[in-house]
Amino acid sequence: MTNNFFRSFYLLLPVLFCLPLSGQTYERSFGLELAPHNSGNRISSGGGLGQLALERQDSIESGLGGYTIGLLFESRADKVGFTTGLRYLKTGYEVIENGLDGPTSGRDTYEKVTASYLELPFEINFHQDITEKNRALFMLGIAANLHLDTKTEQSSRIDGVEQGTVVVPDDPERALRPVILSLNTGIGFDRKLGENWALRIQPYFRFFLQGNLNANFDQLNRNYYQTGVRVAVRRVFL
Repeated sequence: MTNNFFRSFYLLLPVLFCLPLSGQTYERSFGLELAPHNSGNRISSGGGLGQLALERQDSIESGLGGYTIGLLFESRADKVGFTTGLRYLKTGYEVIENGLDGPTSGRDTYEKVTASYLELPFEINFHQDITEKNRALFMLGIAANLHLDTKTEQSSRIDGVEQGTVVVPDDPERALRPVILSLNTGIGFDRKLGENWALRIQPYFRFFLQGNLNANFDQLNRNYYQTGVRVAVRRVFL
């Protein structure tokens, strides 16, 4: 089903690029975007772990706050347009084993995983003007996310005594996927601040369509996702 979706999307790309040519292109813009988010991940396995093991792992993991910053180009022809550009994404999750609050016996661990990606998006925008200066829009698109770096930090405590924090080296047998596709969607509000400037606020959702590991190895894999708010300042060229 996913392959059919992407085949259909790619077939539509030439049509979408030609939209500004088939009608009068009355707005283009360059923008600077900042987007804080809360992240999470969908845990899966290739079959080497049972459902109880997956549920237990899910119970001790939670998402971390992160952000995206990007430079964007946008073109609009009447009610339809597109956005492309370059975004830097910082996301991740944490694993708390037994907890680190209060006196405990035995070993307690805390693991923090942060990942960095370079995102190359192509998003379709459907605009609806409310007034001369205000408009709403719905966004749907895909993006290629190029993996830059993943850092894993582990903190531990034994019988309540801190053991410090170490950076876990990468495991060569668990190679990370170099490029991950994601589905992006959101609904936003755009206000013109004058003839040449506009401000956009857009709650959004991004879901990675593939696990972060290059192969599952019958072990845990994760599909990252983020929910947040994009704030973009755009320089408009009519």
